Order: sequence, then structure tokens, then C-alpha cells
Amino acid sequence: MILFLGNCQADFPARALSRRGHDCAYKVLASPLTYTSHPGEIPLSLAGLAKTHGLDDYLHGRKLSHQFAPVDGSAPDLIVLSLFHENTPLFVHNEEGYIFFMDPRALTDKPEMMAWTQTHCRMFKPNPATYLERYGTMLARLRLDNPDVPVLILSRLSHFPAFGPDPFSYLEGWDELWRTAPETFKQWAHDLDNVHVLELDRIFGGIWSDSEKRIESLCPFLKIKLEETNGEVTGLHAQRDIEHIGPMPDRLAKKIEQFLETGKISYEEKETVPTLWRRQWRPARLDMETMLEKLRSGANYQGAEAVAGFFLDLGRDYTDLLVQAGDRMPVCHMTLHMVKAYGRIHRNPALAQWCDAQRKSAENFTANGPLYREAYIKRLEGMKRYALGGMDE
Repeated sequence: MILFLGNCQADFPARALSRRGHDCAYKVLASPLTYTSHPGEIPLSLAGLAKTHGLDDYLHGRKLSHQFAPVDGSAPDLIVLSLFHENTPLFVHNEEGYIFFMDPRALTDKPEMMAWTQTHCRMFKPNPATYLERYGTMLARLRLDNPDVPVLILSRLSHFPAFGPDPFSYLEGWDELWRTAPETFKQWAHDLDNVHVLELDRIFGGIWSDSEKRIESLCPFLKIKLEETNGEVTGLHAQRDIEHIGPMPDRLAKKIEQFLETGKISYEEKETVPTLWRRQWRPARLDMETMLEKLRSGANYQGAEAVAGFFLDLGRDYTDLLVQAGDRMPVCHMTLHMVKAYGRIHRNPALAQWCDAQRKSAENFTANGPLYREAYIKRLEGMKRYALGGMDE
């Protein structure tokens, strides 16, 4: 069995390998601090509390067993770790010293949890600049507890200028850490037995060489921050999400298969960092026909590329394209984020029709749990209200 630990960057290749016939398990982690604070078992005081008050809906998949005992039962054949982002805030138990994550909404929804937490815990946010130190400590403990299992670490994409506008990572601080991270990776592989690092820059280089060489199609999702004055948008800052890359999971699956067969990582000649990535990003625009085709494709990445294209031509309102494609566009919180921002730039009552179509899809969407669906629908309601002339919140 191959055990994947981390975030979606571990989840997606796990699914890809499962489709290829491998026995895989995936566990989502909250922070490197949880496991090292109480390795191997859930603290009794926390386990009892969770059982009594039912905390599962407030862990967002990061079960307490994942947080404290990510490797349990029989030893896997391979552990694959992503450089996962940390959930915050974290809680530290004042007397016992263990650290755990839960959504703070549990405190307002469950008065008993609020009382217990106020008595025994304090909240904190780890320093993003020292993430790799925390991760290294977790890695060393994982190595100690599982000495015979090879460990494969999936690195992250570096923030090359060609990945504009302004590359974004969900791991806070990676915009600075990526510059020195390769040396840290080498140190881990040198100091810890049978620990290997798979370089995503090189894997993406291979993907790039096989593609049309447009970052917009490979990484279409934008994080949009708006500046508003008296309800009017006065400024916009866009960042490109470089964590979600359509072809990456299958490429990683093949590399992991090779590692299982040979015990080492090897790269193809084309899997190198192109010189082009060090140049500044040059926007690539889509025509309206192509935009509509992508929006109606039913594919997350194609639809997101089209919506991102709206922001390259803010002089025109493309809401009509969203309305035409609304019943075909899948549920995707990253695309929803872009549409919400666009709806504030171009306040168009027609967007309400798109929100209604999306709501129908969201009501039948169960993959990410009830809290995700609830938050998604609530955001749609706010967007519709704003489009029709009311207040978003």
C-alpha cells in the first residue's frame, strides 16, 4: 500500500495511481506540529472530548487520527508527502502541550467546547518563515517511527516570473521560501535515510514541453483581491494559483511507479526548467467563441481559463457568456471566487441567473462535505443579492 500524506497535491496523484491499479490511501494533514506534539496516538483528553461533542464536521477532513497518528496499522510500502499548507489557527493544550487543529466555528456552535478551550488551551498561528523547520522535525519523527519505509517528498513549483501574474501558493510564505528550499531538500535527503525529493519544477518542465506552452491553460485559476471605495472597485490585484495543475497528477503517478520499481528518482531529458520561465509573463487572450466553448465544456480547468480571461479585458462585460454556460459549469470554489470578483467589477443583474444554475449543481454536490456545500451556497446567495442591487453580506 502507498500512503499519501498532505493536501490535495498528495490526494490527486493518489487517485491517479489508484486508477492505475495501485492500492493507495490518502490522509489530509493540518500542520507539521500536530504529529510531533503527541506522536502516534490521539491525546486521551482530546479524544474523549471529540467523541462527546462530535468534532468531525469541524476538522475539514483532518481527522484527529491523521493529525496525531498518520501512519497506523501495518507499515505501507511507500510514504508520499506533499509540502502541505498549514491550517490556522492551531490550538495548544496548556498542560499537556499537544497541538491540534479544528475550525473555530466549533467554539461558537458548541458552548461546552468553548468552555473547555478557554480553560485548557490557547490559539496561535505558526510563523510562516519557519515552516520548513517544522516540516523537517516532522519528517525526522516520521523517519524514526517508520525506519524501513521509503519516504518520497513532493516539492512545490517555484515562483518563476513567467507564471504571472504574481504566482500564488496556498502555503503561506512559500513566495520567499522557494528560493532557499532546494538546499533544505538536499539536506533532508542527505541526513535522513531513504528520504527522496521529487522536483516538481522538473516534472512541470516536462509537462510544459508537451503543451502549447501557455501558463493560462495549465494553471488557470486566479486569486483576485479587489480594492473598493464606497462600493466601487478602485483597484485589482491578481495572483496565479500554481498548485492546481491539470496534467500533474498523472505525471507524478508515473514517476512514483518508476520509484517503486527502481528505488530511485530519474528524469527525462525534457524534464528541465525552461529558460523561458525566467522571463516576465505575457498575457494570452482568448476570443469570445473560444471562451464560450471552454465555459460550456463542463471541465474545471477550461472553464476557469475562460473566466480568468475576462480580467484581461475589463472594458467589456462578459456576464452574458456565464449565463449561457451556467448549467454546464461544474461546482468549483476557485472558479466561484473569480466569478464573485468579476461580479463586483461588472454589477449585472443577469449574474443572478448564473447563480441559480450553480446553486442547483451545488445542492447535489457532496464530494467535499456539508460545510463546503453550505459555504458555497451561501456565497452564491450573496453574489445573487449583490447582482440584483442589494448588499453582498
